[in-house]
Amino acid sequence: METKFYVALLAGLLIYVGAVSGLYLVYKPNLDAQKKKKEQAKEARRKALELAREAKSFQKDHEEPAAIEKEPLE
Repeated sequence: METKFYVALLAGLLIYVGAVSGLYLVYKPNLDAQKKKKEQAKEARRKALELAREAKSFQKDHEEPAAIEKEPLE
């Protein structure tokens, strides 16, 4: 009886490991795609922040005088 228990335990463990590795192989491409998408989003956010800083400094350097009134066009 004890030998049957160990054989069944070993068989169950092998089935479990096979199922987990099979699921990993199926979903691994999806995980890689998600990782790549996250990296691209991170790079896009970094570029957007850099452009925002540059635009802010440009506005600060090139302010329009607020006291000048524009003549209406007729």
